[in-house]
Amino acid sequence: MIMEKDPDYILDISGLRNEPAHDKPSEHSKEQSVGDRKCIYVHFECCGVYCHIYKNKAGTAYEGRCPKCLRSLSVKVGPGGTENRFFRAK
Repeated sequence: MIMEKDPDYILDISGLRNEPAHDKPSEHSKEQSVGDRKCIYVHFECCGVYCHIYKNKAGTAYEGRCPKCLRSLSVKVGPGGTENRFFRAK
């Protein structure tokens, strides 16, 4: 059996790149962001799926829907905030 030097399972994703550490959000930041939008991660127990829920334009709540059944969700932003980024919706 001859092993090739370059395996055929390498995946090139052009959207991912190594950026300087000062451009990345801090691991301890209260909010994670996808692009320029702030988000939290929600596990919708109704359909067993995860997705991002984004902050509304007013910045008062994170709002979104289950990607399968379209059940809506609104999570109010409190004055002190939280370090948690992962939540469950029952």
